[in-house]
Amino acid sequence: MATPNPTDRHTRPTSPAPGSRTSVRVDATLSDDLAVIMSAGGTASDAIRAAVAVWADMHRTAWAHGVCPDGTRPRLLAYQLEQQQTPAPGRTSAYDAASDEAPQVRRVSRRLPTPPPGRHLPA
Repeated sequence: MATPNPTDRHTRPTSPAPGSRTSVRVDATLSDDLAVIMSAGGTASDAIRAAVAVWADMHRTAWAHGVCPDGTRPRLLAYQLEQQQTPAPGRTSAYDAASDEAPQVRRVSRRLPTPPPGRHLPA
């Protein structure tokens, strides 16, 4: 029996064995994308592992919740990010230090004026 052609559309490729190495041709777009991910820290391998993990988790979640049939590629429509606190800028002088006193907060209640008598909405 002949071995299946890897370019045959009806044959699903198998994943690489653990411990093996895979390769991908790096074009300008992939290089730019990796540079963005790596700017937060890590190597190209770290970035690729993280990206594949996110993509695989999206597939597992879509299949588990019946968003699309098992073995089909889900289509990502949106994503949600966790808001992170922006680090405060470093002190540049003693005037930048925190005050010993907590700021006093006053609650001010505002009452809206009563509307004049008569019709306010068009009929």
